[in-house]
Amino acid sequence: MHYKPKVSLQINLSPSDYPSARFILPHQLNVLAPQVDEILLTIESKPSKGRFATAWTENEAKLKAFLNDISDRYPVKILYVDYTGETKKKVAEYFFKGNYIPEKDFRGGPFYCYFFGLYHCSHDLVFHLDADMFLGGRSPLWVQEAAALFSEKENLFCLAPLPGPPAKNEKLVGQTILKKFDDQAYKFQLAGFSTRIFMIKKSSVHQHKLRLTKPGLKNQLKAILKGNVNADLPEHQLADFMENNGLIRIDFLGSGDGMWSLHPPYRNSNFYDGLENLIKKIENNDVPDSQKGFYDITDELIDWSDARMKLEQDNRILGFLRLK
Repeated sequence: MHYKPKVSLQINLSPSDYPSARFILPHQLNVLAPQVDEILLTIESKPSKGRFATAWTENEAKLKAFLNDISDRYPVKILYVDYTGETKKKVAEYFFKGNYIPEKDFRGGPFYCYFFGLYHCSHDLVFHLDADMFLGGRSPLWVQEAAALFSEKENLFCLAPLPGPPAKNEKLVGQTILKKFDDQAYKFQLAGFSTRIFMIKKSSVHQHKLRLTKPGLKNQLKAILKGNVNADLPEHQLADFMENNGLIRIDFLGSGDGMWSLHPPYRNSNFYDGLENLIKKIENNDVPDSQKGFYDITDELIDWSDARMKLEQDNRILGFLRLK
């Protein structure tokens, strides 16, 4: 009998995610729940800083009520991130060289919660999603195909759906392609690592262990000024881990319509107001040509102009303050 490895689906959420997650989480679960053996929703329990904690307090109760409804509709396990010293030590010792793990990264953003979620998954193969990731293609076989690839390639560490809808010429925008595979269309070995969406065999990390690293000097200074821990982003640490151990990342579409992902680069009223329609378009593979081959949602799907303008204004103000 052919052995089918079991897969855990693990999704990170926080109260700040509630306004979008109430639409996106059912979308994610509708696609993936039939394909996996466990669903673990990891809920952040300690606010990060700045934009990572937007509307945290006012959304805590709403998120809790929403999760109660989700648990009635899907076979999910809900686990709040445990920051007690004993638990942190266990998580650190499983993934890192040593018994220390930072709670947040140098920006004040999430760090520990990623590894806490992976640690508590029952199965070695873990498919992780951030709360804001959209899934197109809706292949009912992608997880099975991904799991099979791990048994074929010993140096495979990370798999992910195609970043962006498939373009006719198989182009990928904003990605460093190390290799294009000949055995299947839209199958690439890419550089780097993204914590937004990935499937890994977590025992690979346990076996070789991560080494905590600091960000560049400029970001170290920012961390000190803002009172944050001097820890580099988890995705950088995992990318270094892959390179140091000769491991690779593969992103692929899969059979049929396959599976691909999209990520919102900003948040604005157009995004929240248009979420239901956006999800319908993505689920129907109804995207403009400008979106194909690109992982961030473009202006033709959501008008981001005011969000970009605000970001530019904020950067100008920060630049002016630095000059004073």
